[in-house]
Amino acid sequence: MNNTIMRISNSIYSYGLLIAGSMFISISIISIIYTNTIVKVDIDGTIKPGSKDTLSPDMEIGSTALVDVSGSLFNVSITYPNKTSTILTTNSSDFVYDFEADQNGKHIIEIFNTGNDDVLLDGYADTKGNEFAIVGQIMLLATGIVILYMGIRAIRRN
Repeated sequence: MNNTIMRISNSIYSYGLLIAGSMFISISIISIIYTNTIVKVDIDGTIKPGSKDTLSPDMEIGSTALVDVSGSLFNVSITYPNKTSTILTTNSSDFVYDFEADQNGKHIIEIFNTGNDDVLLDGYADTKGNEFAIVGQIMLLATGIVILYMGIRAIRRN
């Protein structure tokens, strides 16, 4: 049996590292930009009797949300980024909440199903990505820098 190892030329290896490092860096930068960009997210779900659903869009001033709740009896409340809370409705079976944010930050909307049947949830909210994702994006950026540096070193050796 003949074991032949195919050798990759140093220039292909070097430029491959440069391309891979550049791609890692590019993807991490695009991801960081996307995380800090407001996007419209659909709200769609069902809340079982005795259960609660919590929506937490990270909104900027002027961002909008529409929450349409219907079905069994339910309570809806909102906590604003400044930690003030408001009860929007109690013991309702149909409720639409359309609002524009006047504060930056997380708005916590809680819907508690107090009835005996399912509650249907529909609508949308403008929100930014999760700030904890930045850790992964920074790791991706650091990996790209290391790979790029390895490619530069490999080129200098040639």
